[in-house]
Amino acid sequence: MKNKRVEISELRTVIEQSGNGHLPLSCRVELLQSIGNVEIVNKVFAECCKKVYPLWGNEIEDTLLRKLLCSADEYLYHGKGKADALVEEANRLRNYVEGQSCTESMAGWAVISLCYSIADHAVAMLDIDEYEGEDDGAFEYEVWNTDFFASMAFAGGNPFVDEGDAGKRREFWNWYLDTVETLCCKSDAPLIRIDAPKKKEVEQNTIPQRTQTYQTPAILSKIQEVIDSALMLYDKDYNDKWDKIIISTRCMAVGLRAKNAVIKEGQEHRMKTSLQVFDIMNDIKKEMYNQAKVEGAWFYCFIELNPDLTYSIRFVYDDKSQIPQDHLADSDDFVAEFKKYPRAKEYTPLWWQEILGKKAKYLKNTIIVEQLTIPQRTQTYQTPAIQEKIRQVIENSMKVFNKYCTGNWSKIIVEAHCIGDVRTKGYFIQGNSTTEMPVSLAASDLLSEIKDDMYKQASNEGSWLICKIEFDTQKKFIIEFNYDNKSSLPNDVFDNPERLETEFEDYPRTKEYTPVWWQEILGKKAKYLE
Repeated sequence: MKNKRVEISELRTVIEQSGNGHLPLSCRVELLQSIGNVEIVNKVFAECCKKVYPLWGNEIEDTLLRKLLCSADEYLYHGKGKADALVEEANRLRNYVEGQSCTESMAGWAVISLCYSIADHAVAMLDIDEYEGEDDGAFEYEVWNTDFFASMAFAGGNPFVDEGDAGKRREFWNWYLDTVETLCCKSDAPLIRIDAPKKKEVEQNTIPQRTQTYQTPAILSKIQEVIDSALMLYDKDYNDKWDKIIISTRCMAVGLRAKNAVIKEGQEHRMKTSLQVFDIMNDIKKEMYNQAKVEGAWFYCFIELNPDLTYSIRFVYDDKSQIPQDHLADSDDFVAEFKKYPRAKEYTPLWWQEILGKKAKYLKNTIIVEQLTIPQRTQTYQTPAIQEKIRQVIENSMKVFNKYCTGNWSKIIVEAHCIGDVRTKGYFIQGNSTTEMPVSLAASDLLSEIKDDMYKQASNEGSWLICKIEFDTQKKFIIEFNYDNKSSLPNDVFDNPERLETEFEDYPRTKEYTPVWWQEILGKKAKYLE
Protein backbone atom coordinates (compact mmCIF):
# COMPACT_ATOMS: atom_id res chain seq x y z
CA MET A 1 0.00 0.00 0.00
CA LYS A 2 1.30 3.43 -0.92
CA ASN A 3 2.31 5.89 1.74
CA LYS A 4 -0.61 8.34 2.10
CA ARG A 5 1.60 11.35 1.56
CA VAL A 6 3.03 9.84 -1.65
CA GLU A 7 -0.45 8.98 -2.90
CA ILE A 8 -1.68 12.52 -2.29
CA SER A 9 1.41 13.94 -3.99
CA GLU A 10 0.66 11.86 -7.08
CA LEU A 11 -2.92 13.15 -7.10
CA ARG A 12 -1.66 16.73 -7.06
CA THR A 13 0.16 15.90 -10.29
CA VAL A 14 -3.09 14.60 -11.76
CA ILE A 15 -4.77 17.90 -10.90
CA GLU A 16 -2.00 19.99 -12.42
CA GLN A 17 -1.97 17.96 -15.63
CA SER A 18 -5.76 18.12 -16.01
CA GLY A 19 -6.86 20.68 -18.58
CA ASN A 20 -9.89 21.73 -16.54
CA GLY A 21 -8.32 21.20 -13.10
CA HIS A 22 -10.65 18.31 -12.23
CA LEU A 23 -9.69 15.45 -9.89
CA PRO A 24 -11.36 12.34 -11.39
CA LEU A 25 -13.85 10.33 -9.37
CA SER A 26 -11.75 7.18 -9.74
CA CYS A 27 -8.83 8.90 -7.99
CA ARG A 28 -11.05 10.09 -5.13
CA VAL A 29 -12.67 6.69 -4.75
CA GLU A 30 -9.26 4.99 -4.56
CA LEU A 31 -7.99 7.57 -2.06
CA LEU A 32 -11.01 7.43 0.27
CA GLN A 33 -11.32 3.65 0.03
CA SER A 34 -7.67 3.37 1.04
CA ILE A 35 -8.62 5.32 4.18
CA GLY A 36 -11.65 3.08 4.66
CA ASN A 37 -13.05 5.13 7.52
CA VAL A 38 -16.69 6.24 7.17
CA GLU A 39 -16.32 8.95 9.79
CA ILE A 40 -13.31 10.56 8.11
CA VAL A 41 -14.90 10.43 4.65
CA ASN A 42 -18.04 12.19 5.86
CA LYS A 43 -15.95 14.75 7.76
CA VAL A 44 -14.08 15.48 4.53
CA PHE A 45 -17.46 16.02 2.87
CA ALA A 46 -18.60 18.28 5.73
CA GLU A 47 -15.47 20.43 5.35
CA CYS A 48 -16.23 20.67 1.61
CA CYS A 49 -19.69 22.03 2.43
CA LYS A 50 -18.29 24.59 4.85
CA LYS A 51 -15.66 25.60 2.30
CA VAL A 52 -18.35 26.70 -0.18
CA TYR A 53 -20.85 27.95 2.40
CA PRO A 54 -20.10 31.68 1.72
CA LEU A 55 -21.32 31.19 -1.86
CA TRP A 56 -24.90 30.63 -0.76
CA GLY A 57 -27.04 33.57 -1.76
CA ASN A 58 -30.59 33.51 -0.42
CA GLU A 59 -30.48 34.54 3.23
CA ILE A 60 -33.98 33.33 4.09
CA GLU A 61 -33.46 29.76 3.00
CA ASP A 62 -29.73 30.00 3.59
CA THR A 63 -30.46 30.15 7.30
CA LEU A 64 -32.30 26.85 7.03
CA LEU A 65 -29.48 25.24 5.05
CA ARG A 66 -26.87 26.62 7.43
CA LYS A 67 -28.82 25.19 10.35
CA LEU A 68 -28.86 21.81 8.57
CA LEU A 69 -25.11 21.98 7.92
CA CYS A 70 -24.48 22.92 11.56
CA SER A 71 -26.58 19.92 12.63
CA ALA A 72 -24.55 17.63 10.37
CA ASP A 73 -21.33 19.08 11.77
CA GLU A 74 -22.53 18.52 15.34
CA TYR A 75 -23.48 14.94 14.47
CA LEU A 76 -20.08 14.15 12.96
CA TYR A 77 -17.81 15.88 15.48
CA HIS A 78 -19.85 15.71 18.68
CA GLY A 79 -22.27 12.80 18.16
CA LYS A 80 -25.34 14.99 18.65
CA GLY A 81 -28.63 14.29 16.86
CA LYS A 82 -29.73 11.48 14.56
CA ALA A 83 -28.92 10.68 10.94
CA ASP A 84 -32.60 10.10 10.16
CA ALA A 85 -33.44 13.64 11.25
CA LEU A 86 -30.76 15.02 8.92
CA VAL A 87 -32.22 13.11 5.96
CA GLU A 88 -35.75 14.24 6.81
CA GLU A 89 -34.70 17.91 6.81
CA ALA A 90 -32.62 17.39 3.64
CA ASN A 91 -35.68 15.96 1.87
CA ARG A 92 -37.72 18.96 2.98
CA LEU A 93 -35.19 21.47 1.58
CA ARG A 94 -34.37 19.54 -1.57
CA ASN A 95 -37.00 21.17 -3.79
CA TYR A 96 -35.78 24.63 -2.77
CA VAL A 97 -32.18 23.75 -3.64
CA GLU A 98 -33.19 22.51 -7.09
CA GLY A 99 -34.69 25.88 -7.90
CA GLN A 100 -31.57 27.98 -7.35
CA SER A 101 -29.00 29.29 -9.83
CA CYS A 102 -25.85 27.29 -10.52
CA THR A 103 -23.51 28.35 -7.72
CA GLU A 104 -26.24 28.37 -5.06
CA SER A 105 -27.65 25.10 -6.28
CA MET A 106 -24.31 23.26 -6.20
CA ALA A 107 -23.46 24.57 -2.72
CA GLY A 108 -26.91 23.61 -1.49
CA TRP A 109 -26.74 20.20 -3.15
CA ALA A 110 -23.45 19.58 -1.34
CA VAL A 111 -25.26 19.87 2.00
CA ILE A 112 -28.17 17.68 0.86
CA SER A 113 -25.68 15.08 -0.41
CA LEU A 114 -23.71 15.21 2.85
CA CYS A 115 -26.82 14.29 4.85
CA TYR A 116 -27.53 11.35 2.56
CA SER A 117 -23.90 10.22 2.84
CA ILE A 118 -24.07 10.33 6.63
CA ALA A 119 -27.21 8.18 6.63
CA ASP A 120 -25.75 5.76 4.05
CA HIS A 121 -22.35 5.47 5.77
CA ALA A 122 -20.57 6.99 2.74
CA VAL A 123 -21.52 3.98 0.61
CA ALA A 124 -21.41 6.09 -2.57
CA MET A 125 -17.64 6.38 -2.09
CA LEU A 126 -16.66 3.35 -0.06
CA ASP A 127 -18.86 0.73 -1.69
CA ILE A 128 -20.02 1.92 -5.12
CA ASP A 129 -22.21 -0.69 -6.76
CA GLU A 130 -20.70 -2.04 -10.03
CA TYR A 131 -18.26 0.86 -10.31
CA GLU A 132 -15.88 0.56 -13.26
CA GLY A 133 -13.83 3.73 -13.00
CA GLU A 134 -16.30 6.18 -14.58
CA ASP A 135 -15.94 9.89 -13.86
CA ASP A 136 -18.61 12.09 -12.24
CA GLY A 137 -19.96 13.19 -15.61
CA ALA A 138 -21.09 9.65 -16.43
CA PHE A 139 -23.70 9.74 -13.64
CA GLU A 140 -26.99 11.60 -13.11
CA TYR A 141 -26.77 14.59 -10.76
CA GLU A 142 -28.91 12.85 -8.13
CA VAL A 143 -26.00 10.50 -7.32
CA TRP A 144 -23.10 12.96 -7.48
CA ASN A 145 -20.99 13.09 -4.34
CA THR A 146 -20.66 15.99 -1.93
CA ASP A 147 -17.08 16.78 -2.96
CA PHE A 148 -18.02 17.10 -6.64
CA PHE A 149 -20.97 19.40 -5.87
CA ALA A 150 -18.67 21.57 -3.75
CA SER A 151 -16.01 21.72 -6.48
CA MET A 152 -18.60 23.00 -8.96
CA ALA A 153 -19.81 25.62 -6.51
CA PHE A 154 -16.25 26.80 -5.86
CA ALA A 155 -15.22 26.85 -9.55
CA GLY A 156 -18.51 28.23 -10.80
CA GLY A 157 -19.67 25.35 -12.98
CA ASN A 158 -19.53 21.79 -14.27
CA PRO A 159 -16.20 20.75 -15.89
CA PHE A 160 -17.99 18.23 -18.13
CA VAL A 161 -19.89 20.97 -19.96
CA ASP A 162 -16.97 23.43 -20.04
CA GLU A 163 -18.26 25.61 -17.23
CA GLY A 164 -16.33 27.34 -14.47
CA ASP A 165 -12.76 28.43 -13.82
CA ALA A 166 -10.07 25.75 -14.15
CA GLY A 167 -7.73 27.65 -11.81
CA LYS A 168 -10.39 27.83 -9.09
CA ARG A 169 -11.12 24.14 -9.59
CA ARG A 170 -7.41 23.25 -9.10
CA GLU A 171 -7.39 25.41 -5.99
CA PHE A 172 -10.36 23.53 -4.60
CA TRP A 173 -9.01 20.02 -5.25
CA ASN A 174 -5.59 20.87 -3.81
CA TRP A 175 -7.35 22.19 -0.70
CA TYR A 176 -9.38 18.96 -0.69
CA LEU A 177 -6.20 16.85 -0.61
CA ASP A 178 -4.82 19.00 2.23
CA THR A 179 -8.07 18.39 4.12
CA VAL A 180 -7.91 14.61 3.60
CA GLU A 181 -4.31 14.53 4.79
CA THR A 182 -5.09 16.64 7.88
CA LEU A 183 -8.16 14.61 8.91
CA CYS A 184 -6.25 11.35 8.50
CA CYS A 185 -3.83 12.62 11.14
CA LYS A 186 -6.32 14.29 13.44
CA SER A 187 -10.09 14.03 12.95
CA ASP A 188 -11.55 14.96 16.33
CA ALA A 189 -12.01 18.69 15.67
CA PRO A 190 -13.56 20.55 12.70
CA LEU A 191 -11.15 22.38 10.39
CA ILE A 192 -13.59 25.10 9.35
CA ARG A 193 -15.88 26.67 11.91
CA ILE A 194 -19.50 27.38 11.09
CA ASP A 195 -21.79 29.20 13.49
CA ALA A 196 -25.42 28.27 13.93
CA PRO A 197 -27.92 30.96 12.85
CA LYS A 198 -28.28 33.74 15.40
CA LYS A 199 -31.61 34.50 17.03
CA LYS A 200 -32.28 37.48 14.74
CA GLU A 201 -31.52 35.36 11.69
CA VAL A 202 -33.82 32.60 12.90
CA GLU A 203 -36.54 35.24 13.28
CA GLN A 204 -36.72 35.42 9.50
CA ASN A 205 -37.42 31.69 9.41
CA THR A 206 -40.49 32.15 11.56
CA ILE A 207 -42.15 33.62 8.48
CA PRO A 208 -44.39 30.75 7.31
CA GLN A 209 -43.92 29.18 3.91
CA ARG A 210 -45.88 31.05 1.23
CA THR A 211 -48.35 29.48 -1.15
CA GLN A 212 -48.25 32.24 -3.76
CA THR A 213 -46.89 31.02 -7.07
CA TYR A 214 -45.94 32.40 -10.47
CA GLN A 215 -46.68 28.96 -11.96
CA THR A 216 -50.04 29.81 -13.48
CA PRO A 217 -50.63 30.03 -17.24
CA ALA A 218 -51.53 33.74 -17.05
CA ILE A 219 -48.47 34.76 -15.02
CA LEU A 220 -46.10 32.52 -16.98
CA SER A 221 -47.35 34.20 -20.14
CA LYS A 222 -46.59 37.64 -18.67
CA ILE A 223 -43.10 36.54 -17.60
CA GLN A 224 -42.48 35.36 -21.15
CA GLU A 225 -43.48 38.82 -22.40
CA VAL A 226 -40.84 40.39 -20.12
CA ILE A 227 -38.20 37.94 -21.37
CA ASP A 228 -39.14 38.46 -25.03
CA SER A 229 -38.90 42.23 -24.55
CA ALA A 230 -35.40 41.95 -23.06
CA LEU A 231 -34.24 39.66 -25.89
CA MET A 232 -35.62 42.02 -28.54
CA LEU A 233 -33.82 45.02 -27.00
CA TYR A 234 -30.59 43.02 -26.74
CA ASP A 235 -30.72 41.92 -30.37
CA LYS A 236 -31.41 45.49 -31.43
CA ASP A 237 -28.38 46.94 -29.60
CA TYR A 238 -25.86 44.05 -29.54
CA ASN A 239 -27.01 41.01 -31.54
CA ASP A 240 -24.13 38.76 -30.43
CA LYS A 241 -23.54 35.90 -27.99
CA TRP A 242 -24.19 36.35 -24.28
CA ASP A 243 -23.80 34.26 -21.12
CA LYS A 244 -26.68 35.51 -18.99
CA ILE A 245 -29.33 38.23 -19.01
CA ILE A 246 -30.52 39.51 -15.62
CA ILE A 247 -33.84 41.34 -15.33
CA SER A 248 -34.19 43.14 -11.99
CA THR A 249 -37.42 44.83 -10.97
CA ARG A 250 -38.34 46.86 -7.90
CA CYS A 251 -42.12 47.15 -7.51
CA MET A 252 -43.18 49.23 -4.53
CA ALA A 253 -46.11 51.51 -3.82
CA VAL A 254 -43.88 54.60 -4.16
CA GLY A 255 -42.74 53.65 -7.65
CA LEU A 256 -41.29 51.08 -10.02
CA ARG A 257 -37.72 50.58 -11.19
CA ALA A 258 -36.36 48.08 -13.68
CA LYS A 259 -32.84 47.26 -14.76
CA ASN A 260 -31.66 44.89 -17.46
CA ALA A 261 -28.06 43.68 -17.54
CA VAL A 262 -26.19 41.22 -19.73
CA ILE A 263 -23.16 39.13 -18.77
CA LYS A 264 -20.69 38.57 -21.61
CA GLU A 265 -17.28 36.99 -21.07
CA GLY A 266 -17.51 37.65 -17.35
CA GLN A 267 -18.32 41.36 -17.77
CA GLU A 268 -21.64 43.00 -16.92
CA HIS A 269 -23.15 45.52 -19.35
CA ARG A 270 -26.27 47.65 -18.95
CA MET A 271 -29.19 47.08 -21.30
CA LYS A 272 -32.20 49.15 -22.23
CA THR A 273 -35.52 48.43 -20.53
CA SER A 274 -38.96 48.65 -22.10
CA LEU A 275 -41.57 50.82 -20.37
CA GLN A 276 -44.02 47.99 -20.98
CA VAL A 277 -42.11 45.85 -18.46
CA PHE A 278 -43.13 48.14 -15.60
CA ASP A 279 -46.83 47.52 -16.18
CA ILE A 280 -46.38 43.78 -16.73
CA MET A 281 -44.35 43.22 -13.55
CA ASN A 282 -46.82 45.30 -11.56
CA ASP A 283 -49.64 43.09 -12.90
CA ILE A 284 -47.69 39.96 -11.89
CA LYS A 285 -47.23 41.35 -8.39
CA LYS A 286 -50.97 42.09 -8.06
CA GLU A 287 -52.01 38.67 -9.40
CA MET A 288 -49.71 36.84 -6.98
CA TYR A 289 -50.85 39.03 -4.08
CA ASN A 290 -54.49 38.24 -4.84
CA GLN A 291 -53.73 34.51 -4.56
CA ALA A 292 -53.13 34.92 -0.81
CA LYS A 293 -53.23 38.50 0.48
CA VAL A 294 -52.31 37.51 4.03
CA GLU A 295 -48.86 36.52 2.72
CA GLY A 296 -48.12 40.03 1.49
CA ALA A 297 -46.65 41.09 -1.84
CA TRP A 298 -43.10 40.84 -3.12
CA PHE A 299 -41.26 44.04 -3.92
CA TYR A 300 -38.18 42.74 -5.74
CA CYS A 301 -38.10 40.24 -8.59
CA PHE A 302 -34.97 38.86 -10.27
CA ILE A 303 -35.11 36.83 -13.50
CA GLU A 304 -31.90 35.18 -14.73
CA LEU A 305 -32.13 34.08 -18.36
CA ASN A 306 -29.76 31.51 -19.88
CA PRO A 307 -28.72 31.25 -23.56
CA ASP A 308 -30.93 28.15 -23.98
CA LEU A 309 -33.83 30.42 -22.87
CA THR A 310 -34.40 28.57 -19.60
CA TYR A 311 -34.65 30.88 -16.62
CA SER A 312 -34.74 31.05 -12.85
CA ILE A 313 -36.85 33.55 -10.95
CA ARG A 314 -36.59 34.83 -7.38
CA PHE A 315 -38.87 37.11 -5.36
CA VAL A 316 -38.02 39.14 -2.26
CA TYR A 317 -40.98 39.62 0.09
CA ASP A 318 -39.31 40.81 3.28
CA ASP A 319 -35.73 39.53 3.50
CA LYS A 320 -33.83 42.54 4.82
CA SER A 321 -30.46 41.16 3.71
CA GLN A 322 -31.62 41.27 0.06
CA ILE A 323 -32.67 44.94 0.20
CA PRO A 324 -30.05 47.57 -0.78
CA GLN A 325 -29.14 49.87 2.10
CA ASP A 326 -30.19 53.00 0.20
CA HIS A 327 -33.69 51.54 -0.17
CA LEU A 328 -33.90 50.87 3.56
CA ALA A 329 -32.96 54.47 4.35
CA ASP A 330 -36.47 55.79 3.68
CA SER A 331 -38.78 53.93 6.04
CA ASP A 332 -41.79 55.80 4.61
CA ASP A 333 -41.49 53.62 1.49
CA PHE A 334 -42.26 50.55 3.58
CA VAL A 335 -45.15 52.26 5.36
CA ALA A 336 -46.66 53.09 1.96
CA GLU A 337 -46.00 49.55 0.70
CA PHE A 338 -47.81 48.02 3.67
CA LYS A 339 -50.74 50.41 3.22
CA LYS A 340 -51.18 49.35 -0.41
CA TYR A 341 -50.41 45.64 0.14
CA PRO A 342 -51.28 44.83 3.78
CA ARG A 343 -50.43 41.38 5.13
CA ALA A 344 -50.94 39.28 8.24
CA LYS A 345 -48.63 39.91 11.19
CA GLU A 346 -47.25 36.36 10.87
CA TYR A 347 -45.89 37.32 7.43
CA THR A 348 -44.40 40.62 8.59
CA PRO A 349 -40.81 40.38 9.92
CA LEU A 350 -39.84 42.19 13.10
CA TRP A 351 -37.79 44.88 11.32
CA TRP A 352 -40.86 45.87 9.31
CA GLN A 353 -43.17 45.70 12.34
CA GLU A 354 -40.85 48.17 14.09
CA ILE A 355 -41.20 50.61 11.16
CA LEU A 356 -45.01 50.28 11.11
CA GLY A 357 -45.44 50.81 14.84
CA LYS A 358 -48.15 49.57 17.16
CA LYS A 359 -51.06 51.05 15.17
CA ALA A 360 -50.43 48.95 12.07
CA LYS A 361 -53.59 47.24 10.78
CA TYR A 362 -52.59 43.71 9.89
CA LEU A 363 -54.82 41.38 7.93
CA LYS A 364 -56.46 38.67 10.00
CA ASN A 365 -55.20 35.23 9.14
CA THR A 366 -57.46 32.33 9.98
CA ILE A 367 -55.50 29.83 7.90
CA ILE A 368 -51.93 30.30 9.06
CA VAL A 369 -52.31 28.84 12.55
CA GLU A 370 -53.71 25.70 11.04
CA GLN A 371 -50.97 25.53 8.37
CA LEU A 372 -48.25 25.87 10.97
CA THR A 373 -49.60 22.94 12.96
CA ILE A 374 -49.27 20.56 9.99
CA PRO A 375 -45.87 18.82 10.42
CA GLN A 376 -43.33 18.80 7.61
CA ARG A 377 -43.75 15.92 5.19
CA THR A 378 -41.03 13.47 4.20
CA GLN A 379 -42.68 12.10 1.05
CA THR A 380 -40.60 12.76 -2.06
CA TYR A 381 -40.83 12.30 -5.82
CA GLN A 382 -37.03 11.94 -5.92
CA THR A 383 -36.91 8.16 -6.33
CA PRO A 384 -35.83 6.39 -9.53
CA ALA A 385 -39.25 4.76 -10.01
CA ILE A 386 -41.22 8.00 -9.64
CA GLN A 387 -38.72 9.99 -11.69
CA GLU A 388 -39.20 7.48 -14.50
CA LYS A 389 -42.99 7.88 -14.33
CA ILE A 390 -42.64 11.67 -14.47
CA ARG A 391 -40.44 11.24 -17.54
CA GLN A 392 -43.13 9.07 -19.13
CA VAL A 393 -45.80 11.72 -18.41
CA ILE A 394 -43.60 14.30 -20.14
CA GLU A 395 -42.91 12.04 -23.15
CA ASN A 396 -46.59 11.13 -23.40
CA SER A 397 -47.70 14.78 -23.24
CA MET A 398 -45.29 15.73 -26.03
CA LYS A 399 -46.75 12.96 -28.21
CA VAL A 400 -50.28 14.22 -27.48
CA PHE A 401 -49.26 17.73 -28.51
CA ASN A 402 -47.79 16.46 -31.78
CA LYS A 403 -50.95 14.47 -32.52
CA TYR A 404 -53.67 16.96 -31.59
CA CYS A 405 -52.06 20.42 -31.65
CA THR A 406 -50.29 22.54 -34.24
CA GLY A 407 -47.41 25.00 -34.12
CA ASN A 408 -44.61 25.25 -31.57
CA TRP A 409 -44.55 25.49 -27.79
CA SER A 410 -42.14 26.73 -25.14
CA LYS A 411 -43.76 25.09 -22.08
CA ILE A 412 -46.37 22.43 -21.39
CA ILE A 413 -48.29 22.24 -18.10
CA VAL A 414 -50.05 19.08 -16.94
CA GLU A 415 -52.30 19.24 -13.88
CA ALA A 416 -53.87 16.29 -12.06
CA HIS A 417 -56.66 16.86 -9.52
CA CYS A 418 -56.83 13.56 -7.64
CA ILE A 419 -59.57 14.26 -5.12
CA GLY A 420 -61.92 11.31 -4.89
CA ASP A 421 -61.51 10.87 -8.62
CA VAL A 422 -58.92 11.83 -11.22
CA ARG A 423 -59.38 14.95 -13.34
CA THR A 424 -56.63 16.22 -15.59
CA LYS A 425 -56.05 19.24 -17.77
CA GLY A 426 -53.20 20.42 -19.93
CA TYR A 427 -51.95 23.67 -21.41
CA PHE A 428 -49.22 24.67 -23.81
CA ILE A 429 -47.57 28.09 -23.87
CA GLN A 430 -46.16 29.76 -26.94
CA GLY A 431 -45.16 33.39 -26.86
CA ASN A 432 -47.86 35.33 -25.04
CA SER A 433 -50.63 32.78 -25.50
CA THR A 434 -51.73 29.88 -23.29
CA THR A 435 -53.89 27.21 -24.94
CA GLU A 436 -55.66 24.18 -23.51
CA MET A 437 -54.62 20.75 -24.75
CA PRO A 438 -55.82 17.20 -23.98
CA VAL A 439 -54.18 14.89 -21.46
CA SER A 440 -54.11 11.20 -22.34
CA LEU A 441 -55.50 8.41 -20.19
CA ALA A 442 -51.99 6.96 -20.01
CA ALA A 443 -50.69 10.17 -18.40
CA SER A 444 -53.65 10.16 -15.98
CA ASP A 445 -52.85 6.59 -14.96
CA LEU A 446 -49.18 7.45 -14.42
CA LEU A 447 -50.07 10.43 -12.21
CA SER A 448 -52.37 8.19 -10.16
CA GLU A 449 -49.49 5.73 -9.74
CA ILE A 450 -47.19 8.55 -8.62
CA LYS A 451 -49.79 9.53 -6.01
CA ASP A 452 -49.98 5.91 -4.78
CA ASP A 453 -46.18 5.52 -4.71
CA MET A 454 -45.66 8.66 -2.67
CA TYR A 455 -48.49 7.79 -0.28
CA LYS A 456 -46.89 4.41 0.44
CA GLN A 457 -43.66 6.18 1.53
CA ALA A 458 -45.47 7.64 4.56
CA SER A 459 -49.21 6.95 4.60
CA ASN A 460 -49.67 8.84 7.87
CA GLU A 461 -48.86 12.07 6.00
CA GLY A 462 -51.78 11.61 3.61
CA SER A 463 -51.69 11.96 -0.14
CA TRP A 464 -51.44 15.02 -2.35
CA LEU A 465 -54.64 16.36 -3.90
CA ILE A 466 -53.22 18.30 -6.83
CA CYS A 467 -50.01 17.75 -8.81
CA LYS A 468 -48.75 20.18 -11.43
CA ILE A 469 -45.87 19.40 -13.80
CA GLU A 470 -44.44 22.15 -16.00
CA PHE A 471 -41.70 21.32 -18.51
CA ASP A 472 -39.88 22.98 -21.39
CA THR A 473 -38.69 21.72 -24.77
CA GLN A 474 -35.53 20.33 -23.14
CA LYS A 475 -37.76 18.24 -20.81
CA LYS A 476 -36.58 20.18 -17.76
CA PHE A 477 -39.47 20.20 -15.32
CA ILE A 478 -40.84 21.82 -12.18
CA ILE A 479 -43.31 19.85 -10.07
CA GLU A 480 -45.62 21.07 -7.32
CA PHE A 481 -47.94 19.22 -4.93
CA ASN A 482 -50.86 20.46 -2.85
CA TYR A 483 -51.73 18.18 0.06
CA ASP A 484 -54.24 20.31 1.95
CA ASN A 485 -53.81 24.01 1.22
CA LYS A 486 -57.42 25.15 1.07
CA SER A 487 -56.68 28.49 -0.62
CA SER A 488 -55.18 26.73 -3.65
CA LEU A 489 -57.99 24.20 -4.17
CA PRO A 490 -60.65 24.86 -6.84
CA ASN A 491 -64.06 25.99 -5.60
CA ASP A 492 -65.86 23.01 -7.14
CA VAL A 493 -64.18 20.78 -4.53
CA PHE A 494 -66.13 22.50 -1.77
CA ASP A 495 -69.32 22.53 -3.81
CA ASN A 496 -69.13 18.74 -3.69
CA PRO A 497 -67.54 17.81 -0.31
CA GLU A 498 -68.23 14.13 -0.96
CA ARG A 499 -65.08 14.15 -3.07
CA LEU A 500 -63.02 15.03 0.00
CA GLU A 501 -64.76 12.34 2.03
CA THR A 502 -63.98 9.75 -0.68
CA GLU A 503 -60.39 10.99 -0.84
CA PHE A 504 -59.97 10.46 2.90
CA GLU A 505 -61.48 6.96 2.70
CA ASP A 506 -59.07 6.02 -0.10
CA TYR A 507 -56.02 7.74 1.43
CA PRO A 508 -56.53 8.08 5.19
CA ARG A 509 -54.02 10.06 7.24
CA THR A 510 -53.33 10.83 10.87
CA LYS A 511 -55.23 13.66 12.50
CA GLU A 512 -52.09 15.78 12.86
CA TYR A 513 -51.74 15.84 9.05
CA THR A 514 -55.42 16.72 8.53
CA PRO A 515 -56.18 20.47 8.60
CA VAL A 516 -59.09 21.76 10.65
CA TRP A 517 -61.20 22.68 7.62
CA TRP A 518 -61.01 19.08 6.38
CA GLN A 519 -61.71 17.66 9.84
CA GLU A 520 -64.93 19.71 9.90
CA ILE A 521 -66.03 18.17 6.59
CA LEU A 522 -65.22 14.63 7.78
CA GLY A 523 -67.06 14.97 11.07
CA LYS A 524 -66.49 13.25 14.40
CA LYS A 525 -66.75 9.71 13.00
CA ALA A 526 -63.70 10.03 10.76
CA LYS A 527 -61.26 7.15 11.22
CA TYR A 528 -57.80 8.67 11.32
CA LEU A 529 -54.65 6.59 11.11
CA GLU A 530 -52.90 6.07 14.42
